[in-house]
Parts: sequence; C-alpha cells; structure tokens
Amino acid sequence: MSNHHDVVIVGGSFGAVAAAQTLSSTGHTVVLVDEFDWIGGQATSQGLCVLDDMHDPISEKAGVNRSYYQFRERVRAHYRKHRELSAFGKAQIHLNPGNALCSHLAAESHIAHRVILEWLKPAVDEGRLTIKTGWKIHEMEKIGKRVTAAIFKNLSNGELMRIEGSFFLDGTEMGDTLPLLLLPYMKGSESRSEFGEPHAPEEARPNSIQSITFCATVEWAPGENNALPKPENYEAVRERQGGFFLFSPGRSQSRPAYMWKTSRTPNGELCVPSWFYRSVIDPKNFADDARPRAVINVPSNDYHEEPLLESESPERVLADARHLTQCYLYWLQNEAPRDEGGFGYPEIRPVPEATGTPDGIAMAPYIRESRRLRARTIVREQDVHRDCFETARGSIFNDSIGLGGYWLDVHKCSGGGRGLWEPTAAYQIPYTAMVTDELVNFSVAGKCLGVTQIANGAYRLHPEEWAIGQAAGVMAAYCLTHQEHEWPLAGWDLHRYQQELVRAGIPLYWYEDITFEHPAFEAFQMLAVRGVWTGAATHLRADSEHSLCQIRPEFHRVVDQLKENGTDVMDIRTTLDIAHNIRKYDTMSVLYQRLEELARNNAPSYPDLQARQTVASAH
Repeated sequence: MSNHHDVVIVGGSFGAVAAAQTLSSTGHTVVLVDEFDWIGGQATSQGLCVLDDMHDPISEKAGVNRSYYQFRERVRAHYRKHRELSAFGKAQIHLNPGNALCSHLAAESHIAHRVILEWLKPAVDEGRLTIKTGWKIHEMEKIGKRVTAAIFKNLSNGELMRIEGSFFLDGTEMGDTLPLLLLPYMKGSESRSEFGEPHAPEEARPNSIQSITFCATVEWAPGENNALPKPENYEAVRERQGGFFLFSPGRSQSRPAYMWKTSRTPNGELCVPSWFYRSVIDPKNFADDARPRAVINVPSNDYHEEPLLESESPERVLADARHLTQCYLYWLQNEAPRDEGGFGYPEIRPVPEATGTPDGIAMAPYIRESRRLRARTIVREQDVHRDCFETARGSIFNDSIGLGGYWLDVHKCSGGGRGLWEPTAAYQIPYTAMVTDELVNFSVAGKCLGVTQIANGAYRLHPEEWAIGQAAGVMAAYCLTHQEHEWPLAGWDLHRYQQELVRAGIPLYWYEDITFEHPAFEAFQMLAVRGVWTGAATHLRADSEHSLCQIRPEFHRVVDQLKENGTDVMDIRTTLDIAHNIRKYDTMSVLYQRLEELARNNAPSYPDLQARQTVASAH
C-alpha cells in the first residue's frame, strides 16, 4: 500500500495531535500514523490527562497557545454537557474535574481521547486528515536532503504501508525517526564538560535515561472488595523498588502521606492526601453518583531498572514496567497503611473504561525522555535555571516558537542516575532546536527536540509538547505554501513564520498579562522577539494599560535605538509625545504597524533583519 500526503506525521503523541489540529485548517492533506489505538500520547494512551502546568506564571490564557486553551476548555465542556455538576462544580469558571494538587485540569484519559477525536472529526470527514492507528514506523526514505517517504509496519499482521509526503514531522514518543534518517542525536545524560551544565554528571551516561511509568486509573468504591491476585515475584519487586509508600509532594518513604487525610511537613507546610495528588474525579464537583477517581503515577511505580529506549528486549522492559504497577496496586489494596489504622484498601478498583485496557493500566507507558536531535540550537540547563539569571526570563531566543514554564523535573534514571527538581526562569522554545541543516523538509513535533537531558525536564510537559507540535504544524504549512524559502527559516522567512504563529494565538515572548485575546498581542509579541521593545528585566508584566506619560523614557529609548540602527520613526515620537495619554498598547501598535509598512516598502525597519540583509547583500 502506498499513497501521498502533503504532511506526514509519524507518531500520535500530544504534540503530533497539536500539529494535526493546526494543519487541518490549512488546506494541506495530512496523515497521522501511530502504533497505539488512542492518539494523544501522554494525555490519552499514557493515561495522564493531569496536565503538568505550573500554577504561576502560566494561567488559562497567558503563557500558553490558544489551541491548548481550547483543548482544556473542550475537556471541561464535555463534563459540563455529560455530567451533572454540583453547585461547587458550577461555580468554577475553569472547571477542574479532579481538583488535583498538581494541575489546573485533571481529567480522565478516555474523555481527553474522545475530545481529541471529536475536535479532529470535521477534518477527517472532509478528507483533509487521515488517522491510522496500529502502525509503527519501520523505515524512512530520503533523497539528498529531502525525506521522501515513511514506511510503517502493521502491528497485527506485519503488513507494510509506504506513505510519500512533502513534509515530515516526528511526533513519536522517543524520536523514532532520528536513527532511521541517520540524524545525529543525544540520549541519556550528557557530561558536564559538553555543555557546562552545573548539575550534569562528570562523565556522559548514554544509558542513564529517565524512568518510564505505566499509569493506572483507579476508583474509590466504598464497601467493595476489588482484590487483585497477588502478582508473581511481588515481594522481590517491592524490595527492588526500595519499598512502596503513599506519595504526596513533601512526603517520602520515611514520612509517607495519608491516603485521605491532610498532614504537615516538619516545617509546617501542608501536604495533601495521596489520593488528591492526581485525582481526576472529585465527587464534590458533581451532583450525580460520581465516585472518586485518581491516576497512579508516583515514585513507587516509576520503572528505572533499565531503559526502554533502544533496549535489545523492549517487550520484556515493557512487561516489567507494567508488572511494577500491578505490584503497587496490589500493595495499595493489601498493605498500604489505612488512615484509621490497619492495612490495605481493597475498596480501590482499577478502571478499565478510563484506559481502554482490561486492567485499568494505561495502554502505553508514560515516556519522559526521548532521543534528542542534535539541532542547530541545544537548550541547556543554564538557559532556563532560575539561579543562572538575575532577570525574570531565561535565555532570550529571537527565533522563539513558544513558551514554557515548569521546573527542571528529571525523574530517577536507569543505571542509578539521580533525579533533579530545580526552579526555572520563564523560558522560550527556540525554532532552531526543532530542525536540522541536514534535512530541508523535516521537523520534530514533540519531545525529541534539541535539549539536554536536564533541559528536557522542563520541555517534556503537556503545554510545552503542545507548543512544539503546533509550531511544527505551522512550519510545515509555511514551507509548503512558500516554496522559495531559506532553510532553516531565517531573516524575513523566520519573521513571517513567527507572525503566523502569533496570529494563531501562540505567544513567543513572556508576558504574564498579555493573552492571545489582547488586540495588541501581535505588536507586543513581534516587537519583543525582534528585540525592538522588550519587557522589563525584573518582572513578566507588559503593563499595557500604562499611559505614555508613565513610560515616556522607555518609549524614547526604543525610538532612539531604532534611529541609531538606521530606522527613523521620530515623527511617531513627536506625535505621541503630544498625545501623552495614549496607552502603551496603542503606542506599540502604532510603532509595529509603521515598521511593517517600512518593511513592505523595503525601507529600513527591524534592525536585526536589516543587519542580516546588509550582510547577505555584501556577500
């Protein structure tokens, strides 16, 4: 079987879905091919629709893509439509079905999957998008610097399917296309000397890869005995894991959490009950017969005995990791200390309907670490770690395609590699971490971008993966629409590509008080990434409502700097100085429109693009 599509998305991860969603409205034909029955990766097949968003500065609409916000709202709308909410649930502007500690939106994975399919259905029905599941990438074909086809293998019958395309995206969980395309990549821990990262080990450890986890969805069923059979080698697995315990942030093996009761750390901080760490259904939100449900994804079922990535026996590793979760579920039912005394919670019931599997354990493991492309830009720990900056933002990337805002969260690794939990400054995702000079029609669309293992800890989460995937989709559409373009995109091509991102509601520069709904969103974003008018160093506010009389020195510096670089907009300064009550957002909008007008007339406009054009002309 062979066919052709404009864009071929290899894999069905959360980022792959973001790419497919944005491409489905561009007029290009798209095919998405994944090995699992459910597309959506960590939010669906991996059983973790407990979205890892930091509470601050990310909000519902600031710091995230508009389409990511729409995904969250669609999940909430599903519960509002199909479940009866309590007064407490109805009162929430942004419903959180599970009221989980660690997420703005904690919901069931099968609902996330249903929402994704419903969202993509119009494109599928109209033939713009084709989704194929049960197929795994087998081989990639290329001629020179162009990828020409992907060959997939059916996991049921071994049939091969060849799909030709004009642009290819890697939306797999582990960067499966990179070795098939003979692209250089990294895996495991880099040495401290390679990138100068403060927390990197002295020597590289390519097989020290973050743990994988088979998440389970469970339900609290009072009065029921849902006892599972004792897993084989249960005691040995429990001891190998260092013992099992009830986890909640701030608690450990020596000081475990309660299942249902709150507690305090030695320094007085509140610890939530273990159940509510990743609760996905809280009955307090509902007026129907809802029972509490939660996702089990804790240190006790993190599998770090050996890596799945490039394992010689992947089926055995997957079976061992799944077996670990079965053992932990048995411990919960039989040996976990009860809050009121005694042991075991036989009331806990695995929920097959939430995972699409017979046992309530996810059909795919939660993958934290992929192969990582040796891209033109490699993001390092010191590009995002808070202690490396005296400013509110991390390293500034003028080729930014999206934003992130999570901690450097590296889980325990195979081979004894230690975990890491370190604070970050608000950070960006650079375009040049997604592409390679070696291929002109290929981009990553998920976790396999150019980051170190440590930086990956901040770039692997739900909103970051979505941002990467959507940016890859917009990039593919741009390259197919503009046949004559630089590669990698640079200069005016990069500028126009970033404009398309911003117009799609994607923030590129960190402002916590300017959302994609703001009428001057494009002006604030584009002036910042061009380096014309950036935010304050000490905070993330745009202060868009300030009048010019409050920001006059700042405005004058911007205009003076433009003039020094050959762009004269002094007439705007003269006019606005008179109308000194004009707001900052209107000031920036006027300036942005003038620079765009100058650019259209080939007059000096943006200094960074003008300087590049001058250098190119000289050569």
